[in-house]
Amino acid sequence: MTEQINELAGRGARLGAVIIDSLIIFPILIGIAMITGFWDDFLPRMASGIPLAPKENLIIFLVGQSTFLILNGSFLANYGQTIGKRIMKIKIVDMAGNNLGIIKLYSLRYLVFSLISQIPVAGGLISLINVLFIFGNHKRCLHDRLAGTQVIKT
Repeated sequence: MTEQINELAGRGARLGAVIIDSLIIFPILIGIAMITGFWDDFLPRMASGIPLAPKENLIIFLVGQSTFLILNGSFLANYGQTIGKRIMKIKIVDMAGNNLGIIKLYSLRYLVFSLISQIPVAGGLISLINVLFIFGNHKRCLHDRLAGTQVIKT
């Protein structure tokens, strides 16, 4: 067994970081939806059970991903952190403890599972399985395993 060089971030710190990131991004996305008028149409349609068209889902996805990158891209590229991870004093590194490039970090760790989550039913199930992997001994979600990353304390 190899010795752990970096102390893994706790599950609570990782959850806290996700909550902080969500509390930052969701009001911005709601504001964008309100300013563009999308919100006026969205709520009544959701309340009546009318699904969004694929084009609308794509727009929501692209706006969400763009907003995430605008807010966190520089932190991810330079420090391996989102705003929430920075506040919680944790960061994403490869298995040797090195910082990753933004392309690998974003595409494998965030984008792949964001795309998978868009698949009706199966996407939700895979997303659930993804996060449940954190309860393993190595505290690594599926997205960590795919990207070859771990989250450590700073």
